[in-house]
Amino acid sequence: MNSFSALIPLLIIVFASLCIMILEAFLKKENKDYLAYISIIFLVVCGFFLVRAWNKDFSYFNGNLFLDNLSLFFSFIFLITTFLVILISMKYISLQGVNCGEYYSLLLLALSGMLIMVSSGDLLVIFLGLEVLSISSYSLAGLRRKDEKSSEAAIKYFLLGCFASAFLVYGIALLYGATYSTDIASIINHFQSGESLGLMALIGLGMFVIGFGFKIAVVPFHMWTPDVYEGAPTPITAFFSVGPKAVGFAVLLRVLYPYLKNVQDSSKAIFLLLCIISVLTMVVGNLIALRQTNLKRILAYSSIAHAGYLLIAILAQDNASLVFYLTVYIFMNIGAFAAVIALGKKDKEYLELEDYAGIGFKYPWIGATFSVFLLSLAGFPPTGGFLAKFYVFSAAVRQDLVPLVIIGVLASLISVFYYLRIIVYMYMKEPSYEVDINIDNPGLFLVLFLCLYGVLQLGIFPGNVLILIKQAVTALL
Repeated sequence: MNSFSALIPLLIIVFASLCIMILEAFLKKENKDYLAYISIIFLVVCGFFLVRAWNKDFSYFNGNLFLDNLSLFFSFIFLITTFLVILISMKYISLQGVNCGEYYSLLLLALSGMLIMVSSGDLLVIFLGLEVLSISSYSLAGLRRKDEKSSEAAIKYFLLGCFASAFLVYGIALLYGATYSTDIASIINHFQSGESLGLMALIGLGMFVIGFGFKIAVVPFHMWTPDVYEGAPTPITAFFSVGPKAVGFAVLLRVLYPYLKNVQDSSKAIFLLLCIISVLTMVVGNLIALRQTNLKRILAYSSIAHAGYLLIAILAQDNASLVFYLTVYIFMNIGAFAAVIALGKKDKEYLELEDYAGIGFKYPWIGATFSVFLLSLAGFPPTGGFLAKFYVFSAAVRQDLVPLVIIGVLASLISVFYYLRIIVYMYMKEPSYEVDINIDNPGLFLVLFLCLYGVLQLGIFPGNVLILIKQAVTALL
């Protein structure tokens, strides 16, 4: 249905970002919590509209921007991600010297970029959304202006992000030159018909995949990830680990699912490329994580490895398992970063493994929730992480991708070591020095509870969410 309503969620978020920017300019206050509350109110309003738009299939701009069930579901989990990140940021930005008004404005702008990307079937519009997300992300990574690591993170993210964007634009140009369209459906139809399609179209699609490979941090395009995750403010690191990754896979799902399903002749090369990238990502991510001692770098390489598992879902053409995995991943990863943030005080974060010795008994609520998130990331039952991997690997077995599943299972076994090593430090190591933290942080503890509930709920009673996911992915058929 062609309706202006398709633009309303995006307009709400953009208006919220501009509103916060103006308020920051005119209301100079030390405490920026009021900006967080305003952001949350707008997120709730936007979420209410998304719920009301379910099954309505709104579209605008001749179908270049739409709200089908899949884009609605992804938009909703992006709202949840931003909501959780805002809650863990409220106390953090004042304690760690990032207390600037543009913080929340940039977060909402990044969210608007993700909403554009997931709600469009045109590659140029997707690219515009990606640039909105990317520019906001570069600024967020460097908000700690006096911190050399934060500045280094911002410049590395910017340079490699520009490099990835160049790949992406060139790939889109080649696809347009071969198919005379930037519309995904038209491009797939051209591939399927095989008319006047040569090497140029295949190279264009390959460069498009490589460009998004940088954004979702798969090997060998992952080089920026550990340094950016370590240098950025920790709530922003949590946002980077789930937001851009989820929207990147959402776009790849829209492009690659119909391509792999309907195009028989030229899809083998892209399929082989994705298989190689998936294997390298799982193996390299987990092996390098074994040698890390910094918690943010461990979770960075963990994020890289999980991108490899998610690629298996794309190769197996099981859309529901991919979307379910991304949903679980948001809760367990943001929960893990929230636990890392909880172990901090004014101008100090405890990020080394040695800092976590004895923490499990000294701060039992933090230790227990962090342990559950780590076990979920490793894939232990009864957490959502176990079911997510089970669905992905089961789908791959049904598609005769057994070698890929074997490598994925072995890579998961490797990951168990560095996840359990953190738990061992928390409960089985004697602290060599006192770790004193600020426990007056209700927003952060609310996030820990919500993420814990999400991980266990999706691991034990996933039925209702799976029903919504299955309704959402029918939009691709």
